[in-house]
Amino acid sequence: MSSLQALDKKLLKEKLEEYDVRDINELKDFILEDFEFCLDSSKGDIMTRLYFERLLDHENSEWMSAYGDDIENLNVFIYENGDYISYYIPTEIKKITKKILGL
Repeated sequence: MSSLQALDKKLLKEKLEEYDVRDINELKDFILEDFEFCLDSSKGDIMTRLYFERLLDHENSEWMSAYGDDIENLNVFIYENGDYISYYIPTEIKKITKKILGL
């Protein structure tokens, strides 16, 4: 939730409109439900598992392994980390990933 609150107001407004939700709490719920549904649908795919293992392993590092879609869907957030751009995964997304994929 804090990651969504830190978003640029213009971007937040765009995402609220894009997902047709009224407020930040509904946005959070929509993102988590959509992520869980999509991940559950593809949990048997080895490439999905490898992607999420790599994503979790390289969080906050110099190695960017997040797909643009995950950033655009607000499943992963990018930030400046010293001299490079890095990413972090919200706690709720990590919990869903670990629960569904057993990581």
